[in-house]
Amino acid sequence: MLALALLIPMLAGADPQQWLDLRYYPGIDRHTLDLFCPEKIDRPLPVVLFVHGGTWMAGDKDFFGINRKVGQMFARSGYVTAVMNYRLSPLVQHPEHARDVARAFAWLQKNVHKYGGDPQRVVLVGHSAGGHLVSLVATDPSYLADPELKLEAGTCKHVRGVVGVSGVYRIPTGEEFQRRFARSIIEGWLEATRGPAVAGTLLHWASPTINPFRLVFGADPEQLRQASPLHHARKGAPPFLLLFSEREPPTLDEMAFDFARRLIDRGVPAEVRCFDGCNHRSIVRRLHEENDLVAQKVLEFVRNRVK
Repeated sequence: MLALALLIPMLAGADPQQWLDLRYYPGIDRHTLDLFCPEKIDRPLPVVLFVHGGTWMAGDKDFFGINRKVGQMFARSGYVTAVMNYRLSPLVQHPEHARDVARAFAWLQKNVHKYGGDPQRVVLVGHSAGGHLVSLVATDPSYLADPELKLEAGTCKHVRGVVGVSGVYRIPTGEEFQRRFARSIIEGWLEATRGPAVAGTLLHWASPTINPFRLVFGADPEQLRQASPLHHARKGAPPFLLLFSEREPPTLDEMAFDFARRLIDRGVPAEVRCFDGCNHRSIVRRLHEENDLVAQKVLEFVRNRVK
């Protein structure tokens, strides 16, 4: 409580206060997070941990302000919010990304009280690859049970809810990637970079070897299954809110519904919502302003989970 009392004067101001590049694990520079706090704290506040997307191979906790603004929105809404980095492929492969999310969660359990946060009321939020990671850590107990984290038994119950935004909940096999994902991903890249049409032909020809899922997760079917949150849906998991946009890569909408049904079959509350007027990349920007319909839905879910 003394540490909290010392911090409260620092939290006064018109905008959320922020602490950048806090190290959550004694490793490389990617083991850092940014912490955003409401301007006034008079009691321990619920905590949000946000995990960015980027195909497990790109992006960071700022990314031209896109991810940092998510943390600021949650802080303005009354939550102590961490926006984290994690190691990226191809320098590391699965399960190292998820292990980093578990490490950041463990750091919050031991330190967030110093910043006015309540470690027993945490909601995990992730976009795209981040949606996969928060879902996997919340459903597969092995991550938070890792002895390295030195968490007390039952700490997993401090995860009060999970929000997946355009997440990946089942890792596709190489054949499924080639059949359903490759063309869409290549066309999206060409549109974003305005690349020549011939580049699309060459990339599609080479796509079996540049399959991002294979680079991150390998090709072993059992490994892909163990990396899929859908496989770990279990009784006792926290409630889920799964959002996606009207324009997503193939099967992401199907995955959300399949994952929700699997959770509900095991007695876990789960809701799926589609939002118009955005795509896979732009939906996260709708978490920048509290009055946006996407942000309102997420804030409603978080508020109900941390009462």
